[in-house]
Amino acid sequence: ALTLANGLRVLLASDPRLDQAAAALDVHVGHFSDPANFPGLAHFCEHMLFLGNKKYPNEGDLDAFLGQHGGSSNAYTAGEDTCYYFNVNQDALKPALERFSQFFVSPLFTATATDRELNAIEAENSKNLQQDSWRLDQLAKEQGNPMHPYSKFGTGNRNTLKDAPKLKGLEVGAELLRYYNRYYSANLMTLAVVGKDNLDSLELWVKDMFEAVPNHDVPPPEIDWAGKIAPFKKDSSSSIVSVVPIEDDRSMELKWVLPFTSAKDKQNRMETKPDFLVAALLGHEGKG
Repeated sequence: ALTLANGLRVLLASDPRLDQAAAALDVHVGHFSDPANFPGLAHFCEHMLFLGNKKYPNEGDLDAFLGQHGGSSNAYTAGEDTCYYFNVNQDALKPALERFSQFFVSPLFTATATDRELNAIEAENSKNLQQDSWRLDQLAKEQGNPMHPYSKFGTGNRNTLKDAPKLKGLEVGAELLRYYNRYYSANLMTLAVVGKDNLDSLELWVKDMFEAVPNHDVPPPEIDWAGKIAPFKKDSSSSIVSVVPIEDDRSMELKWVLPFTSAKDKQNRMETKPDFLVAALLGHEGKG
């Protein structure tokens, strides 16, 4: 493990037995930090980073390269984090990593790609509307405290990202740039790389490619709400909700709200994962 000169944290692993190499970069910001006028902006930003940068301006350049070398890529946007990752044949790790690094150095956010990618966001949300898991997730958010970012609509759609803001004189392209320049800072990023090359080589590549990522010394986004705003209202803490599913399914879910009490408590729970232990005990089918 090491920290680059720009504050970006790195974890490297070398294993000559592996057939494939892989890398992942987490940006510690997610849809909890969406601007009030642009629900889904963090998710939209995630999509846009695949659509060209100054060094590799062709849309989908990384995916095209990975496809030629037995690999693939993906990304996801969660409440507090956005994660990008790929796998590729071992002999193509270095050029793949170079292409990947440019996501976080100089994305283009072109107007044509921005407008076109809104259709992809719209299609993704339309698909989610027909899936019970997504509907239940949004229902839980509706029960949340509207002052806490948990209640936000994280996926976004064409209306939340373009049509509604346009009525207020706001434009998604400009907001994308503001969001990216504010939060996509090296000090909020963590990179993991695994390959057959030795650790010295991997370290040299990472330093050469990722120390160009700007560091704005951004404080962690959760300082705005963690320990200050309750994620749920008091009157929703013991509620029962019945839902008519779209799919032919019958299930019951029990949920407990266990907010972190401090940064130390959060770190301790991330390391010890007490919720996993409780889930294992409750789900164990052996004799009591």
